[in-house]
Amino acid sequence: MRLILAVFLMLSGYAYAGCANISDSDQRNYCNAKSGNGSCASINNSDLRNACNAETGSGSGSGSCANINDSDQRNYCNAKIGNGGCANINNSDLRNACNAETGSGSGSGSCANINDSDQRNYCNAKIGNGSCANISNSDLRNQCDSLKR
Repeated sequence: MRLILAVFLMLSGYAYAGCANISDSDQRNYCNAKSGNGSCASINNSDLRNACNAETGSGSGSGSCANINDSDQRNYCNAKIGNGGCANINNSDLRNACNAETGSGSGSGSCANINDSDQRNYCNAKIGNGSCANISNSDLRNQCDSLKR
């Protein structure tokens, strides 16, 4: 579940400059698609591809998170595109990140309740309350750095 959480916390916008440094090919392709330098079609993981299509408005099911199999990921995707809230996300770290990113729910605007330190640091950087320097996972740190460019 931690990997799933990491994947979907990484789904938010990226700048192209950092995409090349992401070792995971699906995450790199997602980063490129989000920055307008690639397509969601090249993403092998179907949930990630469907989230990419929903967030970029491209491909099959564009603008919809309905085809995402994992319910937490589907609810997170819907919240990010403005079609729902974070309350139905069962994973507490993902729910807390969702609340911080969307400004909804209890603890909105704060990443303090995220247990995983890398995810907490990433969340804080995304909402402008921290840097990427303390993130141990190199892919997550590269994605975080790309947000800051």
